[in-house]
Order: sequence, then structure tokens, then C-alpha cells
Amino acid sequence: METLNKVNRRFWSCKKKFLPIIAVASILHVGCNNAARNSTSETEEESVETEEEYHAENDIAMTVKSLVDAIRVGEKLDTTDYNFNGVLTDGIGRPLYSNVQGHPGLWDVDVLSPTVAVIRNEDIGDLLPDDLESYLVSNLGLDAANLIDSLEYHGPEGAETSVYDFGGGYIRLDVRTQAAASGLEGAMVRITASRDLPSPR
Repeated sequence: METLNKVNRRFWSCKKKFLPIIAVASILHVGCNNAARNSTSETEEESVETEEEYHAENDIAMTVKSLVDAIRVGEKLDTTDYNFNGVLTDGIGRPLYSNVQGHPGLWDVDVLSPTVAVIRNEDIGDLLPDDLESYLVSNLGLDAANLIDSLEYHGPEGAETSVYDFGGGYIRLDVRTQAAASGLEGAMVRITASRDLPSPR
């Protein structure tokens, strides 16, 4: 019986000594888990916000098609409906290009008159103009039969130009190469949607 009492006393004595250590360890464990959970949650929220920031509603093909449809039916283009500055995407919501700093490239959509609108990228980057032209032409249901003019200008800015007749108006694509201060070169694209045949610039 004495042995059992000694064992019990030792057990309670040890328990009293280690109880504060166990309590602190438990608090630290819970705190670390909460911090990790919060960090994961914040990362997930940032990821969701980034994904939602660029979506198919800003698809460049849909933007151009909207302008083309309006011109085709004789609707006057309005700055409040079409003017836009921001990121335009491909069909699955990816930015069309990244600028030299690695950020999603910006575009400017500008209604110049009731029958003319221009879309242009603001910075150079990794934009692929041939792929962009193919994407737009395909989405507008155009092909080589609609191509009425293809010129290469050898001026100081060396622009390549394509003009498509979409029936009721025209799409003109001007592509020129521009160099950044760092020496990196990239394409500057100007897309003009107009009722009348655009003249060479």
C-alpha cells in the first residue's frame, strides 16, 4: 500500500511540474496551426482575387466583335459604352501579354468618332501580333477572302498593316516594333474598327 501511495505522489508531483510545459506547448501548437491556416486562407483569397480580376468579359475578340456588330448595323459608337483602359484577355481569361516588368499588359479602347474606334496596347512585352491577328480574324468569321490590303511600311517605325472587310465596315491592324530603354523590343499593335475604309497612316 505504501508503494502505491509513493507511486501516486510521484505521479502527481511530476504532473504538477510538467503541466505548465504541456499547457504552453498546447497554446503554441494551436497558435501555429491558426497562423498557418490564416496564411493559407489569405493565399487562397489572393489567388481567387487574381483569377477574378481577369476574366473572359474582357476578351479582346468579344470587344472587337461588339464594335464590329455596332458598326455593321449602323449604330453610333459611344465613348460611355466602349472606352476602356485595362487588361484585355484571350478566350480563357489570360492577359494577352506581359510587359517588360512582368505585369499583365494594359490596353486602351478609345472611340474616336461615332464610326471609328481604336484598340492599342500601352507597353511592349511578349505580345505575339500574328497570333492575335489569327485569333481576331477567326472569331470574327473572316478569312483571306476578306483581306483587302496587306502592306509593309518601311518608315522609321516600320509598320506592317492588314485591312479586312467585314461587310459594313473595316478592321485595320497596324503592327510596329518598338524598343524599350533597356534595349528589349516588342510589338505595338493598333486595331482600328471603322465604317469607312481607313487610309494609310
